[in-house]
Amino acid sequence: MKLKAFILAAIAIACFAVSISAQGKPAPKFTSVYTSLKTTCRDFDGSNGSDGYSICKGPGGYTVRIYYSAASTHFNAERKDGSFPIATASFGFIWEKTKLEWRLANGKPFAVIIRIPKYGEPADGEYYGKVNGQELVVAGLSGFEDLRTKVDAKTAGANALAREAADSAYLSKN
Repeated sequence: MKLKAFILAAIAIACFAVSISAQGKPAPKFTSVYTSLKTTCRDFDGSNGSDGYSICKGPGGYTVRIYYSAASTHFNAERKDGSFPIATASFGFIWEKTKLEWRLANGKPFAVIIRIPKYGEPADGEYYGKVNGQELVVAGLSGFEDLRTKVDAKTAGANALAREAADSAYLSKN
């Protein structure tokens, strides 16, 4: 009986020691903040034949630059330490109706999520196919540039899955 109590106590102490060593760092606190592209952007005219662009405010010193090429609308998160591509949509995409979700760990942005159209295969000579749904694009920011995933918006719990993808990428690097 005493041996059994001793073994149980030893197991409990070992489990406690393992749990303490696994807690070397406190778990990060994940939160989200949102940027409305309708209300936070300023438009700028292009010069010397270039298209205009828009700059939108984001958290943590980030801005979002929205600019155009032949048939596309491009979204980049920018900060002093670099430019981070977020997504590309067709030129006809009405981005003013869009919100960006910024994923933060302990108050610092590390990823952004945007809902954009999902396109089918383009016809010959076309850049984009017909819109056949929506997808959530999850893109990493500074230090997490290799985070790049998409979640079909029709998937049950798509928003939570996109957040989980971002948070998992953060945890795998820290």
